[in-house]
Amino acid sequence: MPAEDRLTRRGMLAAVGASAIAGCSGIGDLTGTDETEIRSHELPEVDPDDDRQLIAPAVPVAIDSDHLAAARDRTNSLLAELPTPLGPDEIPNGHVRGRLLGAADDATDSLDEARRAKTDLVALTELRRARERARYAAGGWRFAAGTQSLDELQTARQDAIAEARSFESAREYLGSDPVRAALVHARIEQLLRRAADDDPPHTEADGGGLLTVAEWAEEVETTQALLADARHLDSQFEASISADAGTVGGRLRRAAETLLAEGRSRHGNLPPEPTADDWSVRERTVHELRSDADYGAKRVADAAGPADAVLDATGQLATFRALDSVLERIESGEQFAIESGAAVRQYRQTAVDAMTSALADSSEPGLTRTILTDAADRLWSADWELSRLSGSVSPARLTDPVSSYVVATALARAAPKASERAADALTSA
Repeated sequence: MPAEDRLTRRGMLAAVGASAIAGCSGIGDLTGTDETEIRSHELPEVDPDDDRQLIAPAVPVAIDSDHLAAARDRTNSLLAELPTPLGPDEIPNGHVRGRLLGAADDATDSLDEARRAKTDLVALTELRRARERARYAAGGWRFAAGTQSLDELQTARQDAIAEARSFESAREYLGSDPVRAALVHARIEQLLRRAADDDPPHTEADGGGLLTVAEWAEEVETTQALLADARHLDSQFEASISADAGTVGGRLRRAAETLLAEGRSRHGNLPPEPTADDWSVRERTVHELRSDADYGAKRVADAAGPADAVLDATGQLATFRALDSVLERIESGEQFAIESGAAVRQYRQTAVDAMTSALADSSEPGLTRTILTDAADRLWSADWELSRLSGSVSPARLTDPVSSYVVATALARAAPKASERAADALTSA
């Protein structure tokens, strides 16, 4: 059946969003009866901490271990500036002292997360976070010790921003394989956009006191770390390609425009928002995918650069495909019922299997992974919700996590084809 026919035939879609559907004998509220109760121990056994990296972000370029070690050393050096213990004699104000100690704990936690990271890109991100939080703590202590001023930090941040902007404007979009180039340049674009952002940090109303200085210190470190990571990815990528590799900036822009146009052509055929008073998994799933597809064009237009736009547009195409698949399942009579703990376990396992299979079987695993990380985030969010439940649980309370599993499954199944289309656009641009 042509996609256009499916989109115009969706009186069912309007029905999904209409309250009148709740009265249909065949398609009522399918979360379960009012008497249904599911014991929390029957639900999936989840550990959100362990499940966070089911599909971890990655980048197809080597991240040097020396670069990671330097970030780790920088964090430890900043933390070593704090007196041990940091008590009332050093910082009398308990609230302020708690903020510094909390930042130091955050930095230590991020160091631990970096050691456990499944990919070097995740380690890079965690180590950057560790640097930022350690600088907050060290900056606050330096101010208390009289060795750090707000003016110095504000000047340092402006210098770092100027350096980031200069690097951004001077760098070239080198590459030979357009797909690999898109994946690497998108990461660099994202880092540089954040590094070049000169919005002031949110600060405490303490008249330029210790916590304000700590916030500015963290901002300085953030900008410097983002720029360092962007430079490292850029230099590593350039070293990995042949010396005579050309530029791919124009190709990236043309591919992004092609994919964006395809997304826009689909936008006018989006189904209406569900309007039922009580949303079941069906309505929640359609709403989530519809909202993401609706917002996708703006996200592509606001991308950090042409490579980032290609990845955003690829994600939007996957969202449209995922929405199509869910709507077809609804049209075929699938109920998305929550009748037991076993049913919830099956929804989750189906999502996990769909994600792992998509990554293993995709002809464009790099592009597919960028979509699957979003699906994995949804699964993690659902796991987190389930982990907070105890005792008897009504099916209605499981609507959100189960719909997240259904969305994750649909996105995973849509990811390979969307990635193939993006790769074709890049190759032919």
